[in-house]
Amino acid sequence: MKKLFLHIALIFCAVIACVSCGDKPRTVEYPLISAGNTTTLDVVSVDLNDSTTVLGVNAYYRPGYWIRIASDSRLEADGKSYALISADGIELDKEVYMPESGKMDFALTFEPLPLSTKKFDFIEGDDEGAFKLWDIDLTRNTPPAYPDGLPAALKKEPAGVTLTDPVFEIGETTLNIHLLNNRPDYSKNWTIYANNMSGEQQQIPFKVDDEGNAVVRFDQYGTTQLIILNEGGLAHFLSFWVDPCETVNVYLDMNRTGAMVMRNREEDMQSSHDWIYTDGKYSDLSRLYGASNLRKYQFNLYDGEFADYHMTGDEYFDMMTSKYQACSDSIANADAPDAAKEMAQLTLKNNFLQAIAEYRYLLGLNYRMQNNAWRERVPEDSITAVLTDEHFKKAVGIVDPSDKKLMYNDCAIGLMDWTPYGASNDLSKSVGMYGMMADKAQALTLTQADLDTLRTLSDPFFAAACDSIFQRSTRLAEKLKEQTIVQPTPDVPADKVFDAIVAPHLGKVVVVDLWNTWCGPCKAALKANEPLKEGELADDDIVWIYIADESSALPTYLSMIPDIKGLHYRLNAEQKKAISSRFGVDGIPYYIIVDRKGNAVGRPDLRDHNLYIKTIKEKLAE
Repeated sequence: MKKLFLHIALIFCAVIACVSCGDKPRTVEYPLISAGNTTTLDVVSVDLNDSTTVLGVNAYYRPGYWIRIASDSRLEADGKSYALISADGIELDKEVYMPESGKMDFALTFEPLPLSTKKFDFIEGDDEGAFKLWDIDLTRNTPPAYPDGLPAALKKEPAGVTLTDPVFEIGETTLNIHLLNNRPDYSKNWTIYANNMSGEQQQIPFKVDDEGNAVVRFDQYGTTQLIILNEGGLAHFLSFWVDPCETVNVYLDMNRTGAMVMRNREEDMQSSHDWIYTDGKYSDLSRLYGASNLRKYQFNLYDGEFADYHMTGDEYFDMMTSKYQACSDSIANADAPDAAKEMAQLTLKNNFLQAIAEYRYLLGLNYRMQNNAWRERVPEDSITAVLTDEHFKKAVGIVDPSDKKLMYNDCAIGLMDWTPYGASNDLSKSVGMYGMMADKAQALTLTQADLDTLRTLSDPFFAAACDSIFQRSTRLAEKLKEQTIVQPTPDVPADKVFDAIVAPHLGKVVVVDLWNTWCGPCKAALKANEPLKEGELADDDIVWIYIADESSALPTYLSMIPDIKGLHYRLNAEQKKAISSRFGVDGIPYYIIVDRKGNAVGRPDLRDHNLYIKTIKEKLAE
């Protein structure tokens, strides 16, 4: 009995010790963060003591761009606020520019949280765009197996999946979007990117309501991989598949944004459950592939380091086949479900065919990188590699471009006609023609003769899809024209268009931005620069002019420009070429500054955000 009493007493003391230890001053390294509205800040340490609470913060952002921490930042826990006292390593309320490393460390000291605090929020301010991190967890408890609010029917492990050929049909798809663990400070603006079989990436913007729900309907062309992203790009690579005419419920766990906040940490901070859950035909496939971590076996074709431009054709082909086989073997041997491995193999096969079809372009990227020659054309004689018919025939022997399942993801089979090299059907020729005609349909330049040509293909889907895309684009363009003002292009020769556009603004500083809707860096720059018009560069003596060309699909273009303050022009290819030749345009975004006297100078260096602001201010002061 004495031993039993002693044993119970020891357990009681241990419990008391464990409970009380949470009330002692302590430092918690790498606390778990449930959610955030930013990927710029990560709280990597929390020091709690009787007099202060100190957050160790890592900041990650584009070199040359600025961040700012407001002096009215606060911590919130259990309904109470704790004010910011001081900062070390960053000046409060000041625009602080990121170094070349893109990383900055600093400490923020707050009024003391209670030592018993288990979770708290970091609120950088109440202005739109203020940094916010929610449920910074000092207990490091394991997250739940499934997010709160997920229907019971989806709280199950995905079952085995057999991939059949994708569906070649047209119809209206309905998505019922539900944000789980939603917070009102998340952006309500979202976009669905539909990677259609034509190679078109249809963009479908939508807004969620205050509860985080939305219904999205859109025309769909064949089985399609969809990607869904928040305006701030917070969500991970959230991809899933749907068939035309399906009605699919989509559940996104916003608490997984915390994983994005913690993405730069060395230790694994991922939650145990998935980002995205769907019902419908491809529910299990989407989850299996999303959780498989097999994307690491895809080729990074466009990083400039994929291949060496000094290679011969044989060297390039041998390198490609070796990489393909190594990645294919890794996928085959991976500890992953068969369906996920099959989808990863299909993605890899597309990578391989794309690397063969676009070999000169990919080698040109390496030339640009090695020679820091991003602003000039790649000399024709700098790349000596030539892939012969024998190379292409060997490629078809490795990956069959006739496999319809390749069209589940970004499809490369239409980049060239593989039938002369042994492809067993004309699918690649059909897809290539479909892609070209779909582009014309989006640009509203598709003709009856084009449709007649498409009708000669073996599958009537391709003609019907292009006709539908053309009709959809026409309806949308007419609707948006009523809401959006595009400036009429001056009726002058192509080489005079630029001068005619800027002439009415003599005496002011004109900032001309050459861009297009499909240009990722352009969109990133627009997002960074747009707030300046209401901030540092708010001045009636600045005229903002945006010039795109007809490669920007008209419906997408008209839907984007209302959010870009300025004068908008959409030029034809000849007019845009004249401007490019005059100013030596090396790519986009590209900036042209016109001073108060009308002198115009091309300034590609203004891609540096710091220099962009500084130069415009200097021109205003002249």
